[in-house]
Amino acid sequence: MFAISLWGGPGWLVLPACADETDTVAAFFKDEPAAHGLYDEMVEAMRKADSLSFVSHYKWRVKDEVVGDFTYRAWLKKPNYFRVEVEARDSGETRGILIGDGTTAWLHWPHGRPQWGLVPEDPTAYQRTRFSSYRKSLAPAGEYSIGHALEYSAENMFYPIVDPSTFHGFADSLQAYLDGVKRLGTEMVGSEACDKIEVSIMNQQRSWFLWLSQRDHLPRKLEQIVRVSNVAVMNEEWSSVVVNGDLPETLFEWKPPEGWKEWVRPEPEDSLLKPGTKAPDFDLLSADGKRIKLSDYRG
Repeated sequence: MFAISLWGGPGWLVLPACADETDTVAAFFKDEPAAHGLYDEMVEAMRKADSLSFVSHYKWRVKDEVVGDFTYRAWLKKPNYFRVEVEARDSGETRGILIGDGTTAWLHWPHGRPQWGLVPEDPTAYQRTRFSSYRKSLAPAGEYSIGHALEYSAENMFYPIVDPSTFHGFADSLQAYLDGVKRLGTEMVGSEACDKIEVSIMNQQRSWFLWLSQRDHLPRKLEQIVRVSNVAVMNEEWSSVVVNGDLPETLFEWKPPEGWKEWVRPEPEDSLLKPGTKAPDFDLLSADGKRIKLSDYRG
């Protein structure tokens, strides 16, 4: 039996489901209109705000092994401005900074562009450009995903549970597969009284647990469970949440320094090998947190 995972939105990942998880996935629940209303209030609270800023501690675990641990800081402002800084929790280094200036999204890496296993790059060119490159893309309001852009902000897979672009009217592709919301009572998160809900996506193949502040309807704690070959768990804790605060325009300004070059992810057709050429070795991070190397399968 196979489980289909929508990993972070439009990316499809197909992996076999664990036998002991099949019963859990099958035990889906009916949608509760009142609970669904709490989820809708969260979306509406993000979209009606003129500005929103928060800090999130993000941790991704597979089988109790931590495979991603970041802090990200987000500043969002209407009509179409954003800034997100991603920091590695272990080193405290800022790994990536994503800035939207109203029309264009700019991503740069203060400590060097990461190298991703799925993106083949010439080693010499990589070393020459890693400290003087940036990524640029059009960012139309309501159509651009900050969450997906953040996948390139650090060396490990990273995607916020609730896409910050919800603030700008964006609806990620997971929304089409949301099939139920139920209420799990009220809990305190720090000093905030929160309504806790569970959101089911594809009959609980993916679950979101959200603790929504009764004061502003925005999250204070989030947990995502993705049930694939091994269960992956992502946790976030939001703090320093400010709605309609004064955000200076300078937060959303950035231009590449002189001499910097735009980095464009190589497309598959750009890296096809000629017949008879030995494939270069590469490794990548799988959904269950393991490293997979091509050379492991040679022969």
